[in-house]
Amino acid sequence: MNDDRFTVLVVDDELPIRQELRLFAWEQHQAEWIGEAENGEDALRFCRCLAPDIVITDITMPVMNGLELFRSLKSEFPRIQVILLTCHSEFAYAKEAVKLGAVEYLVKVAMDDGDLAEALQRAKERAYREKSLQQSEAERLRRKRPEQLMVMIRQSADDGGLAAWLQAGFRSRFPLRLAALHAEARKESRLFVHQAIEESLTTLENLKPFSWFPADTGIYVLMFRAEEGDPPEVWREMETITEELYRSIDLRLPFLSDAYRLYGVISEPIRRSADFGAAYRGVCERPDAVFYDGTGRVFAMPSAGPASLDEQSANDMSDKLRKAQWDREQLAKVIRGDFIAWAMSGRFAPEELRMFVAERLRDRHREQAAQGGSGRKAPSRIADAGTLHELAEVFVHEILESYARIKKCRREIADAKAFIAENLEKNITLSAVSREVGLSPNYLSRLFREETGISFNDFVTGTRIEKATELLQHTSLRVYEIAQQVGIPSYRYFSAIFREWTGTAPTELRLAEQGGKG
Repeated sequence: MNDDRFTVLVVDDELPIRQELRLFAWEQHQAEWIGEAENGEDALRFCRCLAPDIVITDITMPVMNGLELFRSLKSEFPRIQVILLTCHSEFAYAKEAVKLGAVEYLVKVAMDDGDLAEALQRAKERAYREKSLQQSEAERLRRKRPEQLMVMIRQSADDGGLAAWLQAGFRSRFPLRLAALHAEARKESRLFVHQAIEESLTTLENLKPFSWFPADTGIYVLMFRAEEGDPPEVWREMETITEELYRSIDLRLPFLSDAYRLYGVISEPIRRSADFGAAYRGVCERPDAVFYDGTGRVFAMPSAGPASLDEQSANDMSDKLRKAQWDREQLAKVIRGDFIAWAMSGRFAPEELRMFVAERLRDRHREQAAQGGSGRKAPSRIADAGTLHELAEVFVHEILESYARIKKCRREIADAKAFIAENLEKNITLSAVSREVGLSPNYLSRLFREETGISFNDFVTGTRIEKATELLQHTSLRVYEIAQQVGIPSYRYFSAIFREWTGTAPTELRLAEQGGKG
């Protein structure tokens, strides 16, 4: 059943009654007639195939009567709502059925369209109420699963307890693989991204062979059904699920402008309970491969830790950078070439690489200060660099800025900036802008960071906030109207991102502006 329309099955051994009900204006009452049956047995077989939302059934029928059908439905399909059709002589049975949970009983000879419409409305309200309660209970149980799993892992001696829990809860058995979906987003976007992911995962759960539960903020464990042991298609399924989640989020939240990233981590086959805990912790950690492969969607859980950046290797790279420091173009070339190749070959721990870059920039700023320039602290963007190429571009931009030379912006970047400024109210994506300026999305993304020192998404968001600030200060437009004009139709998201960028809420800024004028 969806929120707009519900399906109805009519069961009666009298053809004239079925014909009369067939002519009822079902669509006007958000209903769809999907079939009919002459007795309870046929109706039960129908329900096992299509599971209608509502069954309207006569009480007196051959083979299996309406009360027997009602009891079977309450046992197999408790969410199906039942409306009984009765004759005067069957009142006692009908009242008893209502006590047991039937929605209503209608007297055939006295029933009119209004009576049926009222009964349908009550059935719909009850179905929605039960569905809501069921979803709340399912959500509560889903949130408890990590806690239950931790208990099972602590008791993971090969006593069969964990194996039984996996079989009962997920229809999985050893050997099996664990998979975790990781969602990374900016602080102001996380709540919206995570909510969209959870709603989409719940929908996909009914279509694909997995169950999910949250392991941590932005980390969702997927348990694939594996009744015959390790399913070989887990990797392919994870890639498909990730792609579908990207499409779903883009449809729900088009104003995010690619400000998030999704990827999956898959364990090796787990063959016994004692190995489950390590695999669970492993898939929930961000693998270093994500840092080195910025475009990947699914990664294997690493079997060993990252390499440590040794002092000799760090000194060799520092010497290369130092030799090129007097030629800014050559230095940028070394960073984008030698530095990236050096890091890729060593596969050093990402945090150690960030520290290496931060230290080189601090050295550079100290040299500037000693020469009478303005020394600066290493930028916080180093910590935010999620991939090696992002880190390299932060490095390049900070180095080039240290020469205090104004770079001439490339035509394509100038055109991109102009297009963004002129189309703020629209869904601005990297793909759309790349088509407008004649570059590939990947190349535009890299070039944009090289030329401006910030990511494409940060520029779009910053431009929107700048425009919104201007409108708040100089127009009487309401906040939600301003949010729409700058391309962020979600009032909640607009308020969150505005506060993140400006340190104040839109309404507070406007009140302060009005107070200053007063």
